Amino acid sequence: MKKGIAALLLMASFSGHAQDRFFAHTYTSNVLPKGNIDVELWHTSRLGHQKGAFYHAMDQRAEFEIGLGKNVQTAFYFNRFHQLVSDSANHLISTGDMGFSNEWKWKLSDPSANVVGLALYGELGIKSDELEWEGKIILDKYAGKNLFALNIVGELEQEVEMENGEFELESEETPVELDAAYMYNINKNWGLGFELVDYNGLKKGDWEYAALYGGPTVNYRSDRWFLIANFMPQWTNLHKTGEAPGNKVLGEHERSEARVILGFSF
Repeated sequence: MKKGIAALLLMASFSGHAQDRFFAHTYTSNVLPKGNIDVELWHTSRLGHQKGAFYHAMDQRAEFEIGLGKNVQTAFYFNRFHQLVSDSANHLISTGDMGFSNEWKWKLSDPSANVVGLALYGELGIKSDELEWEGKIILDKYAGKNLFALNIVGELEQEVEMENGEFELESEETPVELDAAYMYNINKNWGLGFELVDYNGLKKGDWEYAALYGGPTVNYRSDRWFLIANFMPQWTNLHKTGEAPGNKVLGEHERSEARVILGFSF
């Protein structure tokens, strides 16, 4: 009986935590309480690509997230993209871009009080010559110290092009992503988990590949700050085609990804 009460209290402390993030890639249905603010600093390194013998792409994001009440939160991101690639003469070529994103998340059910947690998510991203629309269906569930999560993600990428003297948006890709995650919450501060990400490339209606990644995630959280670290190598290409015939997808994706998120709560 005492163990059951303790497990319920621990589960309540996780689900009621002010921070809404547990994983590096997979989202949960948590939203910030009204007026609560999180500031998050992201760094993602993507390593290994067919573009060159040396390849290192870095995605960096500064996020300002606020709870609006009524199970809704929004966030604003400033994004920086940087890439280092070696050419045939082993010279490093550096390119970069900047961007801005706005996300909204609406929680519809709770992962501990209801059968399953459910939230809807939408994000608009803008870069110098590209618009990206992203939507997620977020499912999660607490079971004692265990947290399970699943995201179904759809994107629409549109490039700005000049045609007949006018700027037009052309739909380039509509990738679909499936994210699955598990975390064992050792105590109220530490969590150890695992994430799987399946990137599916769809271009003009053709399913070109399915790059499967997987790796461990570590989460440390306190009342005022949290740190999440994840490493995911690419395992295999689940859907080989003429566009991506190999066991790995190294034209559109990388050999491995590493992500660190540092967050502060106010």
